[in-house]
Amino acid sequence: MIGDRLRRRRQALGFSLQDLADRLEGIGVKLSRAALSNYETNKAMPSAKTLWALASILEASMEYFLFETSTRVVLQGFRKKARTPQSTVDRLTAFVTEEIEKRAELDALLGDSGPEEVPTPSLINAPEEAESIAHSVRKQWGLGNQPIASVASLLESQGWYIVEVPNDPDFDGLAGYVEDTRRPFAVSRKGISVDRTRLNLLHEAGHAYVAGLDEKASEKATFRFATALLFPKERVYDELGRKRSSIDMEELLMAKKKYGLSMQAIAFRLRDLGVISESLFTMFFRYFNQMDFRKEEPGSKELGFQEEPVAFASKLHRAFAEGLISENDAARLMPGFRATLEAPGRLSMSEIKKILSLPAEERERILAASADAAQEMYSDAEVNISGLADDIIEYP
Repeated sequence: MIGDRLRRRRQALGFSLQDLADRLEGIGVKLSRAALSNYETNKAMPSAKTLWALASILEASMEYFLFETSTRVVLQGFRKKARTPQSTVDRLTAFVTEEIEKRAELDALLGDSGPEEVPTPSLINAPEEAESIAHSVRKQWGLGNQPIASVASLLESQGWYIVEVPNDPDFDGLAGYVEDTRRPFAVSRKGISVDRTRLNLLHEAGHAYVAGLDEKASEKATFRFATALLFPKERVYDELGRKRSSIDMEELLMAKKKYGLSMQAIAFRLRDLGVISESLFTMFFRYFNQMDFRKEEPGSKELGFQEEPVAFASKLHRAFAEGLISENDAARLMPGFRATLEAPGRLSMSEIKKILSLPAEERERILAASADAAQEMYSDAEVNISGLADDIIEYP
């Protein structure tokens, strides 16, 4: 309903009701917080003029507020600082929900129903059990024991949605799934190092595979799952040995560059596998703290792993190229979208839905007319490209 989308859009932008009222007044529209609250709770309906003003302030199209979606998103493992205000939680939740809805809407248009099999979390009693589950997932995904070139690309290839939220120091990550399809998604934030992004994404993905007896146990299990996927046990033993009484920092740095895992996470990995003692682990972290590695580690800026998600943008350009979506609708789904080629005659998403809602005979008549028009255009000598084949040069 309109009210639900008004509230979510406001929260996604981080506006309070008073912020929205003040911004509306700035363009000459006076509405009280109570009036806006009535709109959001569907106790009152804004006029077309008021809705246009709201759309302008909330950086959305009129169609956005009128668009009904059946997508329901289930959130899991919201990792944040204890001091994080509820307004920030609401903003991030609204932002992620909108982004997942966009991806689900686009996939429905493309006929992409997602992965045939979706993961189900296994309840474990100890973090060590996450090790064997990570090993099974690596085998299922055909990774062997080699470093993961791109975690984002890997998850997307398995049908996951990947979302990046604006950089917020109080937020670490979030996981969840689309309720009806159980299609999973993982969320990280922009502006952090590549090694942290890789760990964040797999930590969040871990919620789809492992679960502890309580929230704290689940977080330990998903962390163990993530580090085991990034740096398999066999590779740890091969690279750094099975038992060490001392390790040079340069060894950790080299392992970091190869596997895309922070030196701090590698230290945890060595402790968890019994390669180093608890006392040596403590010494490491005293050194990390002294060197302020929690803020920035050596080598992070030089890592060559590419962790920018691309599936959504790629699908959007595909839908546009195939005439399934207009440029305006593409820009609604991904602000800043720009077509690189002119493609006249495309229908908007609302027009496509309108045609699909027509009786079968009427749809067939419209499609047949479109096909005849296309055939006439391509048989026109001015646009016929068959003669271009004579200009192709073959090289031995």
